[in-house]
Amino acid sequence: MHWADVIAERLAERGDSHIMATGITPSGPIHVGNMREVLTADMVVRACERIDLKAELVYIADSADPLRKVYPFLDEEEYTKHVGHALATIPSPDGNGNYSDYFLRPFFSALDDLGVEYRVVDAFKSYQEGKYADATKTAIANRTEISNIIQEVSQRPLDDDWFPYNPIDDEGNMHGLKVTACEWPTVEWIAEDGRTGSTNIERGGGKLPWRLDWPARWNWIGVTFEGYGKDHSAAGGSWDTGHRLAPLFGSAPPMGMMYEWIYLKGKGAMASSKGNTVSGKELLDIVPPEIMRYLITRVKPSRHIDFDPGEGLIALADEYERLEQRYHHELSDIEHKSIKESSRKEQQLIDEARKFELAQGLRQGTSHSEGIGISFSHLSTLCQIKSQQSDLLKSLARSHAVDTSQPDKRLLDRVRRMRNWIDSGWFPENARIELAKSIDSANFTNDEIIFLNNFAAIIKTIEWNEESIQDSLNNLISESELSSRQAFTILYQSLLQRERGPKLAPFLVELGQDDVSALLDSAN
Repeated sequence: MHWADVIAERLAERGDSHIMATGITPSGPIHVGNMREVLTADMVVRACERIDLKAELVYIADSADPLRKVYPFLDEEEYTKHVGHALATIPSPDGNGNYSDYFLRPFFSALDDLGVEYRVVDAFKSYQEGKYADATKTAIANRTEISNIIQEVSQRPLDDDWFPYNPIDDEGNMHGLKVTACEWPTVEWIAEDGRTGSTNIERGGGKLPWRLDWPARWNWIGVTFEGYGKDHSAAGGSWDTGHRLAPLFGSAPPMGMMYEWIYLKGKGAMASSKGNTVSGKELLDIVPPEIMRYLITRVKPSRHIDFDPGEGLIALADEYERLEQRYHHELSDIEHKSIKESSRKEQQLIDEARKFELAQGLRQGTSHSEGIGISFSHLSTLCQIKSQQSDLLKSLARSHAVDTSQPDKRLLDRVRRMRNWIDSGWFPENARIELAKSIDSANFTNDEIIFLNNFAAIIKTIEWNEESIQDSLNNLISESELSSRQAFTILYQSLLQRERGPKLAPFLVELGQDDVSALLDSAN
């Protein structure tokens, strides 16, 4: 049974209406690793809807958080003066609007493309509108108890003058201020440079520390489920303190689920602050939305994901395409049963079906009765050797019975994104195809030249299709002094100037009989 359906069944035991929360600080590009949190919550929402629970996804934009430092992608001279200021109050890197909106716009666009339905709660606006006021009053009234809980759970001491609210000064800075007195709704503070002042809490003059902000929002938003990264799940972390503090703010803690990181191949866990990221929008430029969703739905949240935007992504896309074919042929009619009602084999089949269904942009699965039936690896080859769309479609008409007059819109979309991928820096080098202009016979032995000449002679007379090419090649290898591996290596070296390449027979078909013959003839 799929992990999202398991969670939905557990939520059903708690009630028939749920709010799933997810939140990210828009301090930099919102990457694929961040998308895991949002898509995980979206899949739980969909799983709840399947069993007739009322469910809503709320995205909390933590725009009240301060800029912690000048990140590598920022202009140091421009942003040093903004460190410590709420993200919603500092200028955008492009000068158009504020900082948080600059990173949220492409993120929300990606969510729309992915079919995610969500309600946005802007944290900065929420503080300004007084949504956190009651929680803040509660925190101040219970300051000693909260301090004791945090110290007990985290096993770290707090300063004697610790205060459960971070005010901002007259210039909008939140760093380096200490509260010296409080008479609701005003806090008085002193800055590191000796300046003093006061802030009105009800007007959004600051924010709660994160360990309080989290359980406070659970209450006033009504959160019943939230996923959280493994950094929050460590013993004594913010999830543990949130659970202890939630009743003080007036509600039981929500059901939670820890999710692991997504690691970018060769660079470690994705982090905007380190620059080792692929943004959600970047990924959607090169693969369809269902591939990004499949990246998340195919793996339990507790398992980390090794993300390779090159060869690994082609393999992932091909895996999805095979599942798509299998779904339409054998999985689409499977009866969905609960864990208690199904056998282990049935659970495995249901899990496979749900991986596909939850990967779709449509909330109720797919509207198509058939898959496209063309692998992404084949499409990547074709898009490189057929620059004209008409030539590409003619090729697919021959090999996959594509209707050139009315090609499937899904196919055209995949072709468009594949061409973007090929033009990007993410496309794997060993999948790039650059046909040799000629063959230098000095690079081959006499036996190898004889083999190339014999193959060149044979292909002039055969029907130009995969079966004929493969049969001719097999016969020629059996009559030569070369092993099968040597023969294929020689052909790849002569055609592509490397030892490996796409599956040879279909590749030769796409190159065309005349062009292949002309190139092999140059080996004389």
